[in-house]
Amino acid sequence: MIRHRAVNRAQAMRDKALSDAMKRKEEFLGARVPKDLRDKVMDRAQGLGIPVSILIRNILEEAFRDQKPVVGRVPGQEVSQRAAQGTERFSSVLGWEMIRLNRQVDCSSCGRQLLPGVSVTLGLVSGGVQAGATHIILCDQCQGLV
Repeated sequence: MIRHRAVNRAQAMRDKALSDAMKRKEEFLGARVPKDLRDKVMDRAQGLGIPVSILIRNILEEAFRDQKPVVGRVPGQEVSQRAAQGTERFSSVLGWEMIRLNRQVDCSSCGRQLLPGVSVTLGLVSGGVQAGATHIILCDQCQGLV
């Protein structure tokens, strides 16, 4: 019974947020996140004394503010400076894919410890960067290098 009330309360809160956003002629963006990330976001917002929605909006605006200009164009595809630099640095990588870790590993670029459940960028290597290497794993901060 308590879980049912929590689900109804959560749905009512989402509906109210959507309604409020529509009144302000803004778009509503919802995302599912792990509980520990949700708790971190809520703690940070509380520490800053701002609503969670404002914190998330600020983070998203900052993430998209530093977009590099397009420097070249391949038919049907844009190539940025950052992508060109990543191609040079990781020239032995055949391709990149986002994955969720099943076990603890270290970032191949900065060495940061990455825990199970974290989303990372996986690069499949041909020829090997190091003897026997078949892949490169990049944390969320280092994935901007590709």
